[in-house]
Amino acid sequence: GATASAPPGDMYGGDEVSAVVMDIGSSTTKAGYAGEDCPKFVLPSHVGIIGGEQGANTDSASKIVGTSALSVRRDGMRMENPLSDGIITNWDAAESLIEHAYKDCLCTAAPDHPLLMAEPSFNTPAAREKLAELMFEKFQVPALFVSKSAVLSAFAAGRGTALVLEMGGGGTCATAVHDGYALSKPLRRSALGGDRLTEMIMTSLQKRENPPAVQPIYTLRKVKVGPGEESTEVKDFPGTHPSYHRYMQMVVLRDAKENVCRVAANAPAEGAPLDKSAWEFEMPDKSTVDFGWERYHLPELLFTPGLLSTPYGAASSKAQTEALSAMVPEGVFGLPEMVSECIRACDTDMRRELWAGIVVSGGGSLLPGLTDRLNARLSEIVPQMSMKVKLFAATSPSERRFAVWIGGASASPPR
Repeated sequence: GATASAPPGDMYGGDEVSAVVMDIGSSTTKAGYAGEDCPKFVLPSHVGIIGGEQGANTDSASKIVGTSALSVRRDGMRMENPLSDGIITNWDAAESLIEHAYKDCLCTAAPDHPLLMAEPSFNTPAAREKLAELMFEKFQVPALFVSKSAVLSAFAAGRGTALVLEMGGGGTCATAVHDGYALSKPLRRSALGGDRLTEMIMTSLQKRENPPAVQPIYTLRKVKVGPGEESTEVKDFPGTHPSYHRYMQMVVLRDAKENVCRVAANAPAEGAPLDKSAWEFEMPDKSTVDFGWERYHLPELLFTPGLLSTPYGAASSKAQTEALSAMVPEGVFGLPEMVSECIRACDTDMRRELWAGIVVSGGGSLLPGLTDRLNARLSEIVPQMSMKVKLFAATSPSERRFAVWIGGASASPPR
């Protein structure tokens, strides 16, 4: 008998075609094919733009996309991010990013594959419509499925119902997912994400008594000083756009952050401050910078947002403390409180299941000690002793960074 179900993977012209899966994040964009276990391409979401007026229509401008292309300094090239606060606002930049993903990364034509695109759980209807318009009219995809990132993170952890804590570059978000649907009412989010922490490291260094120079790779040249000896000298390029210089500084400091920063096992208190003993890190120009204070204090803001206003959590100088405090968003919750507030806003009969299914995803959650501290604190604030707190966090860093993409690739292809 004839069945009504579509052939596997939608037979376009007789060949089995897999869906393309894309996740455009604030710091990186992931692209690949459904059914594979990790994205084929991960590229910076920033786009370099030469020519054209800032904020004006950039059709006349040339756009530069991808890690290797961006690592080459060009006079007047400025950096733009398609997203602000996790939502696509710069559609020209987003378009060149998607075009690059199809043309240069996946080397395939958009009309040949259905597309699954991840969107933030708090995406606006306007942005979703604009995305659909762009994909169908400009790229002419045959089918588009737009899925909430929290749902995909839950799928990647093998759960249809979960409390998903996503920690990305652009911010942190706690979302309740029930039977594959993201609930928008209980959602809690904060702008304190991985990129904000990197920026705070920058501010903290700049506000020191004698600020160390953060020299990006592009300014450095190796010079021979003798047989078998070389030193690094700094070159100045007056034509560099300030946004490019800052972007490349952030690359250096993100690396420092990933190597140096960690979350303390216990919350600081009067008489038990955080460890700030010296911790040196070698910068690309071979100078060493002591990140002793930043190492525990900045990640602590994820758990204790008010840390800087306490007598035991303030930075060494008043200027540092004030500049850093200004970067912590107003009225932001610590991670454990974000989770518990989100669960509390849910229906009573769902709460037990959510407490027992907390999924942690996103590259920002990879700070050493973060999941242990989160687990310990959640066990303290769970409303009833009879409720079990269970955390699901992938142990491999790439599974955590690409959880959304992986969930999308394992979800059934759009029909």
